[in-house]
Amino acid sequence: MISLGFVTLDEQQERGYCTEVAKRAGRCGISVCRFSPLNIDPQTEYVHGSIFQAETSEWTDAVFAIPPFLYDRCFYGHDDRSKKAKPIMHWLKQRPDLVFLGYGLPGKWEVYESLSSHPLLSAYVPPTIRLERADDMLELLRDEHAVVAKPVHGSGGRGIYVIQKQGKTLSVQDGLGQERTVIARRKELERLITSLNRRDGYALQPLLPLSTPAREPFDLRFLLQKDETGRWIERVRAVRIGRPGTWVANVRAGADIRPFADWLDHLPSPKRILVVDGIETIIRTLPTYIDSEFGPLFEIGLDLGVADNGAVWILDVNSKPGRKVISILPPEQQNDIYEAPLRYCLFLASEVNHR
Repeated sequence: MISLGFVTLDEQQERGYCTEVAKRAGRCGISVCRFSPLNIDPQTEYVHGSIFQAETSEWTDAVFAIPPFLYDRCFYGHDDRSKKAKPIMHWLKQRPDLVFLGYGLPGKWEVYESLSSHPLLSAYVPPTIRLERADDMLELLRDEHAVVAKPVHGSGGRGIYVIQKQGKTLSVQDGLGQERTVIARRKELERLITSLNRRDGYALQPLLPLSTPAREPFDLRFLLQKDETGRWIERVRAVRIGRPGTWVANVRAGADIRPFADWLDHLPSPKRILVVDGIETIIRTLPTYIDSEFGPLFEIGLDLGVADNGAVWILDVNSKPGRKVISILPPEQQNDIYEAPLRYCLFLASEVNHR
């Protein structure tokens, strides 16, 4: 029987999702365990974790060898656990005897640079610069009323700031629309940028007009996964609509999830044609290109923005997407998503056997 290990930083993280996958694993001839990289014994290289028992549908504590197939669902912060776990995960991904379902993406900056060099995809990438000095922001603000600063290793809308011109001052708001400070002097701006970069590197973009008439931020979320033949397929597309007055449409920040088709039906016909063409070009091109640039992935959470004029923008490419958007799917399609890691694991196992 093939052994697949879910790797998470926290014991309880994504327990529900992991359990749904594990319930279906027996039919595929796969046993599922879960563990934290911090619970690997460096002497024996055995793991203290838990194994799913199909008979009882329960997780039981156990000590076991590192499974040959691994599903990386670690989300890192700036805490000590994250700092300790990162080098362990890097070590695991270098080992030739282990196979990961996906090897992850570097920071947003490297992804932006790569997409910007592609002959088709570059047209959908917002102008992006690295935020290092006050002049970087001031130069962009000469042509723009507002800019958005995004952490290059952020996720879930955390760490985003919107900077807007207000007369001779700059207003700095967080992603939830709360004003954090007002900047009147260059030294204050320099202190802000130093503070941001101390926590994470930041990228800077113009603030795109991506909101509904009711001033609700929105974006389009696409979940893409590989099937049992290693081919990319789209699992779900949805619209995420944030709360009025905020800047992010992430579900963690209180956004609603709505069917894509309902949103599309309300667009005027010329705009709809433009939007669909942009979306289909990106969906058709981006996954295989990202694979070729950064190594094989299993899944992608793709966030796209649609401006008032119908322009489609690539906002984010996430190799560890959440699962909240699948709530709009019927049960049989949700089942396909829970089975997908198992079927792809079998595909990888067959590839290993043919080497």
